[in-house]
Amino acid sequence: MESLARVGQSRRAAAVRATRAGVHLTGAAQRVLRRAIESGPIRVSELARRAGMSDAVVSRQVTVLEQQRLVVRLADPDDGRVAMVKPTAAGRQVARRLRRAADEIFQEHLQGWSAKDLGRLAGFIERLANDLRAASDRKREPPAGSSASSR
Repeated sequence: MESLARVGQSRRAAAVRATRAGVHLTGAAQRVLRRAIESGPIRVSELARRAGMSDAVVSRQVTVLEQQRLVVRLADPDDGRVAMVKPTAAGRQVARRLRRAADEIFQEHLQGWSAKDLGRLAGFIERLANDLRAASDRKREPPAGSSASSR
């Protein structure tokens, strides 16, 4: 499983996706853009946590994305000292192109697989996605006996 994750997040895979999508973004920038789109306006520190990267790395990637007009930084309405990252329409379009490129690459690699094997793979991937969503939902729930106000 680790090797599958490494292949998808490798610099080479990111470069192939970017080239196919016609964009110039590193894998780190692609990941930050994806997380910003998934999360809507989000603090840089939270974006870093969700992307599994340091605040400094995410801040640098946000700068790159800003320069390409794929995201904007906004002041947090609750705390003007804190920056929020919001994807732009252009950023969403680039993310769609990257997703299509990734889908095309997967399709090319799965071309020789039988319908039976593809069906089994789809079932396992769906099961894994459901398990990951359930685990993520459990992490967001407060521990039993605690209240939201005590956090």
